[in-house]
Amino acid sequence: MKSFWKWAMSVVAAIAAALFLFKKKKKKKPEDAPPSHEVTEVFVEEINDDLEEELVKVEKATKGSNPAEDLANLGNARSRR
Repeated sequence: MKSFWKWAMSVVAAIAAALFLFKKKKKKKPEDAPPSHEVTEVFVEEINDDLEEELVKVEKATKGSNPAEDLANLGNARSRR
């Protein structure tokens, strides 16, 4: 009876080893890049447009006759939003 258990355990071990090796050799498929979403692109464009507008306002404020007051007014207007 002892030889039966040795034989059975060796068969189980051989099957486990074969399954382990088979899983190791299986190639993984490369992941594709996520699809681009139109909504995200629109939001990014809007954010970039707003940034450009704000930068133009700041540039005008710094080159005006009273930069401190102009920048303070921009900051106050922004904090009220």
